[in-house]
Amino acid sequence: MSRITWSLLVVLAACGTPVEDAAATITISPEDTEQGEVTAELRLAKEDRSDTVDVMSWNVEWFGSAEEGPTDEALQQANVAKVLRQTAPDLAGLVEVVSEDAFATLMTKLPDHRGLLVTDPSVTQGHDFYWAKEQKVALVYHRRFTVESARVVLTEAQASFGGRPPLEVKLRFDEGGHARTLVVLVAHFKAMANLDGYTRRTEAAVALKRFLDTEYPTRWVLVVGDFNDDLDVSTYRRSATPFAPFLSDAGYRFTTDALTKGNISTTLTFTSTIDHHLATNELADRFLEGSAKVVNVPAVIPDAKTTTSDHLPVLTRYDLR
Repeated sequence: MSRITWSLLVVLAACGTPVEDAAATITISPEDTEQGEVTAELRLAKEDRSDTVDVMSWNVEWFGSAEEGPTDEALQQANVAKVLRQTAPDLAGLVEVVSEDAFATLMTKLPDHRGLLVTDPSVTQGHDFYWAKEQKVALVYHRRFTVESARVVLTEAQASFGGRPPLEVKLRFDEGGHARTLVVLVAHFKAMANLDGYTRRTEAAVALKRFLDTEYPTRWVLVVGDFNDDLDVSTYRRSATPFAPFLSDAGYRFTTDALTKGNISTTLTFTSTIDHHLATNELADRFLEGSAKVVNVPAVIPDAKTTTSDHLPVLTRYDLR
């Protein structure tokens, strides 16, 4: 059997056209088999660069739940692992992880990475605010990083976050012979384009900004996840965006802002950009312009919406040398 290769275009934020750094191919060969079936592999050229920190966020839709989301749990697991393995981000903030066992199994398929689910015993207050069948947040990180601490934050605003307060992880790593520390928050804001959802997202944004202003006025901090709303206008009746306090403060930047400006959807259901990365200005100064992009998973997994997730992975890149 001959080897067959197709091209996959990764949606770019800055100019709407592919560049060499974002090239991707899908390769099918007799060797690429899983359980006796020929499978496709996603290969994103140079996505995991050694001189940068490459960050992904992805809502993996009720991952591991036997009651909600995709019905074939084994297939969803294989597809999520495939995308993470082939894009190989340094960091990946995941939301809607339900099953602890499914997450543990996922990590066995990513040998270069470790995973931290919010209910892990090492996460302070994790089990206090998340229960077994609930959507959880998690951080997947390359082995170059070491977890300094992990905790659930903004617990006083848990109702505003839809009962899902963010996971905060402080990471240590070495970049070019220099010690570095990066703080990552994985957040899942309240869903629904109705008044209740909009009100709670607005409250959560205010609480998040107050927390970051107080805790990390001069640090590298990145908030990633499903924000469930857009930056230009809200998904609720085109109201003012809930994230206006951040947009009007030079101390912060949504490094995914080009996705909103380019009207690039981060889901397979709606047209809005609702998955974002928010950086403090200290970290935003290290953001590589043009690196924000959305991975076109359906080009690899045609039925991704029903078998894997209704959201698409979002990527940004930072030079922390």
